[in-house]
Amino acid sequence: MDVGNYNLDPQRYEKLLTELYQANPPITLGPEYAHFITDNTLRLCIRLARYKFVARMLRPRDRVLEVGCGSGLGAVFLAQHAKEVVGLDVKQYEIDEARALCRRKNVTFSVGDFFALSPDDPFDAVVMLDVIEHMHEPQGRELVRQAARVLTPGGMLILGTPSLYSYPHQGALSQASHVKCYDQEELVRLMEDYFGRVLPFGMNDEVLHTGHPKMTWYYMMVGTAPAPGSCGKRSCSQVD
Repeated sequence: MDVGNYNLDPQRYEKLLTELYQANPPITLGPEYAHFITDNTLRLCIRLARYKFVARMLRPRDRVLEVGCGSGLGAVFLAQHAKEVVGLDVKQYEIDEARALCRRKNVTFSVGDFFALSPDDPFDAVVMLDVIEHMHEPQGRELVRQAARVLTPGGMLILGTPSLYSYPHQGALSQASHVKCYDQEELVRLMEDYFGRVLPFGMNDEVLHTGHPKMTWYYMMVGTAPAPGSCGKRSCSQVD
């Protein structure tokens, strides 16, 4: 290794650098992230900021499900802060990319339908970033309901989605795929039907805030499942 001339301890630096290179051969990112790095690194930073928020909500003992994990970089991120992460997506090519990317033993990726997932093996946290806006409103409601079903008592849902007011400014791919974007209060009402408490946040680029929802580009919503023996505002039968 050529360590150059500007190091306090060149021998130690060379040893550490060599170990780093030997333990971590290069990773090839999928086309989406290659595009970010080539043409839109700012967007990559914004996406990673969303996962950073989620990571801060997790505990080291948590078992986490990411619905719509895509090519897997976010799930790998979250796995550094949780005991186990399961990434689920309906697209085989993205799961293939995720498996090629991942080197962590506490992450698994599967192709599957979240709506068919059994509640018999629950999760401490369910993460859905950029999922609900791809569905019509009844299916979006069922998405939130299913999240409540597959959580442990006291578990949480973290849901992220572009705001209704950002739609005219979204890119061509987003506008071609987004079916239903939400107002923040609309999301609160939806999630309160299935969760004991809902905490709404907004994000503009990497900045998380509780400011005026109609000036917010992206919503981050945290829903906490009712404690055992309590179903909040809803009846137990709505989730069971």
